[in-house]
Amino acid sequence: MSKRDVTLFAKGLEFPEGPAFDRKGNLFIVDVHTADISKISTNGKVEKFVNTGGHPNGARFHANGDLYVAEREKGIIAVSPGGAIRIVVDNYQGKKFNGPNDLMFDSDGNLYFTDPHGSSPANPIGCIYRLSTKGEITQIASGLPYPNGLVVCPLPPGMPSPAGSLMSSEGRDLFVAITHKNRIIRFTIDERGIPVRSTIFSQLSGGWAGPDGMAMDVAGNLYVAHYSAGDVLMLNSKGELIERVPVGGSRPTNVAFGGPDRKTLFVTETETGCIYKFSTDHPGLPLYGDVNVGK
Repeated sequence: MSKRDVTLFAKGLEFPEGPAFDRKGNLFIVDVHTADISKISTNGKVEKFVNTGGHPNGARFHANGDLYVAEREKGIIAVSPGGAIRIVVDNYQGKKFNGPNDLMFDSDGNLYFTDPHGSSPANPIGCIYRLSTKGEITQIASGLPYPNGLVVCPLPPGMPSPAGSLMSSEGRDLFVAITHKNRIIRFTIDERGIPVRSTIFSQLSGGWAGPDGMAMDVAGNLYVAHYSAGDVLMLNSKGELIERVPVGGSRPTNVAFGGPDRKTLFVTETETGCIYKFSTDHPGLPLYGDVNVGK
């Protein structure tokens, strides 16, 4: 039994996803079914912010204040603080994406995103891409059965670079949830954003679907929304399960660290249409969107 005290933060949503905090502590949530992006204040009040007109999913803040959203129909879009929407990228080498799902910036502002729509074990067409700060797009991986949530970060504390890696201690690892295989893959990325190695970081059990959105704390623990199992899984830096936290419904979709000290994990859950939260032992990793830069 988990020791965490899970409480309700906000309700009245249909299919909440893509939790992302702005620098004022407001939580932004997308609704996959209604295409709404909502702003939730620190006291849990929900206000509609903008409608994308499609199927938004993952979301992250850029350091310039724009909210970047993985949009199944439109590709990757950016929403300004005033609600203006622009398409950032919608194709790779002239071919439209399958349907982006989740995304995350590294500490330099390069954007990584998954593109899984229509993929399955029988039709493994899912891909992972990197959009550099110069606008160059690279396909990191292809042929995957539903790549979903992802976390990109420096090597977790205490984790050496894999043998044969071109990476220094300043390098990055990319963790990707492969939903329909119920596993998380770890890609080792060189300074050009090219994968030099991939391994199974953790093979999960339980649930008829699999891992969805993820977040990491400063100690290298990975928090995984386990869709259909009703839990947030806490995995250590070796990929071992250290705790399973039930979160009020069977279909948690994503997680994000928030609160004044970033030691509260907020969970989007679609069976109840609610946002839940619980305290963690360590704060979440700092994100690129936490940094203030000019446009």
